[in-house]
Amino acid sequence: MMTAKELERCWRTYQANRDENSREALVQAYLHLVKRVVARIKPLLPPSVEEGDLISYGLIGLLEAIDRFDQTRGVPFEAFATQRIRGAIVDGLRQMGWVPRSAYQRAKQLQETIETLEQRLGHSPSEQELADELGLTEEEFSDFVMEAAPVTILPLEELLPLAERANEQDIFEEHRRRELVEILAQAIEQLPEKERLVITLYFYEQLTLKEIAKVMKLTEGRVCQLKTQALMRLRAALKRAGW
Repeated sequence: MMTAKELERCWRTYQANRDENSREALVQAYLHLVKRVVARIKPLLPPSVEEGDLISYGLIGLLEAIDRFDQTRGVPFEAFATQRIRGAIVDGLRQMGWVPRSAYQRAKQLQETIETLEQRLGHSPSEQELADELGLTEEEFSDFVMEAAPVTILPLEELLPLAERANEQDIFEEHRRRELVEILAQAIEQLPEKERLVITLYFYEQLTLKEIAKVMKLTEGRVCQLKTQALMRLRAALKRAGW
């Protein structure tokens, strides 16, 4: 493992000469970022998606981040690279056509049910209210949400965490970014307690689902369900606001 001085020297050498040896050294130094992103995404995907494929996609993002990083912008490389890695993995997954049609159908039905009940009840519906509206038992509802999980997660990861997105290069015009921050902050505050905690630990504390499960004394599957439900509520909030 390189020291901070060695890493700084490696960056200087690469940015001055585009030296392949320095580039490879930087890849090895930041490989843990790829593994961290994969560890956060893998539990949310169908079992058919191989971890090795995710790492390969993530490495493409890491290489792009190394090549395009501009220290003068004042954005830490780790934050910049994490977004590039995540984006490359999402692009790779989309090219694979990894989401079954049934998952899209479940996600659409769940989001529409949330929106319908919010209008009818005047508040964000509970799991029981959602299950009742869908005509499902508690166990059936849990399975229903898990089927929708692959669809509901990755698109919103491109909007969160807010702190990282605020620093990335020219994603939104400033007034639109501020509007997005305000809408999401309000929507997160209105989430049920457990869902709000999962979102906080996952997006802001950067914990994996496994780590969150230990903190909350829940199964990893239950944490995934809570995260999916929370993200669907946030999607509904963004839709209401015209995003």
